[in-house]
Amino acid sequence: MIALSDFDPVVVERYGIAEETLAKVVRYVQLLQGENAPTLRDIAVGGYYGTSALLHEAVELEMLLGREPGLLQFDRAAAIRFFRANLDAHVRALTEEYVYLQATIERLFGEQVGLGALVMANADQPDFEFLVESPIHVPIFKPTASELACADTLVKQMRALGREMPQCGQGIV
Repeated sequence: MIALSDFDPVVVERYGIAEETLAKVVRYVQLLQGENAPTLRDIAVGGYYGTSALLHEAVELEMLLGREPGLLQFDRAAAIRFFRANLDAHVRALTEEYVYLQATIERLFGEQVGLGALVMANADQPDFEFLVESPIHVPIFKPTASELACADTLVKQMRALGREMPQCGQGIV
């Protein structure tokens, strides 16, 4: 069972994420990805890594519900069509997620990693392409092999922290 206390309280407060938001995110992700949704496993990790996944879905869902309040009552096919017709919400959510992940990695591990490397280490090629082509203009570049390997290691370290949310210098390798 996941609770708001499992996530970065700064993000929860800044984005106004409430228990109701969490329940809607779960419904939304299951609607798009099914009962065993990989994104729900990411959120369930909690901590900073889970926060980045929750942040993405909360931002995306808020934008989409603003356009279609009945979205969560759609059937799966209709929800997927609506999602695909509103990819700008996904791009905005990717931006929020990866800027948060980048800043958190730098704060916790003292490592600077490019957004492109983070996206490619943690997501899929279409998400990278969405950001490259986005009118939001985030500074994203195709990473080198060594940048990608570094980002992959850092994402795995963050995920391994689970619900532990140490501050700078506290238990971080």
